[in-house]
Amino acid sequence: MRDITSISFFLLVAPLGALAAPTPFEDVIPSRVHQARAVVTPAPCQPQLSPPPTEQESAERFEKFAHAFLETKNLTKAFKYIDATYINHNPFASANGPNAALDALGPYWDSVQITSLRRTFKGEFGWLNYRTNYFGEIVDRYRMEGGCIVEHWDQNEQYPSF
Repeated sequence: MRDITSISFFLLVAPLGALAAPTPFEDVIPSRVHQARAVVTPAPCQPQLSPPPTEQESAERFEKFAHAFLETKNLTKAFKYIDATYINHNPFASANGPNAALDALGPYWDSVQITSLRRTFKGEFGWLNYRTNYFGEIVDRYRMEGGCIVEHWDQNEQYPSF
């Protein structure tokens, strides 16, 4: 009887011990979910192609993106405006797509001090000009298609003068 009790105890406790054992992925933060703030990649922006949005409608969507990105620093809300086919022309970008961009920004975005300087939207392009404590002054250029951001540039960009 004693052996049966020992075996029963082992069968009950052994699985719990396995849960406590370290795993090879223990130090890995799950992709697109970061600890600083619950930052989760939303579903990709769904482009409106028929009829396409007006320039004014795209400008309004870009303003919502800019506000979430710079003022509230809420990447989850900002990324609602990023298309699944997003192309990042930054030479240091590890990959294209919204998930790669969020993986790059998510771990430190809450700690970045941002001073928004100006923003503009014209045609299918939007520009953000801001200063950060990490990278100095930045000009980001975005191209929108169907009301969604599909491309991004930030290397040697100049703020437009029109």
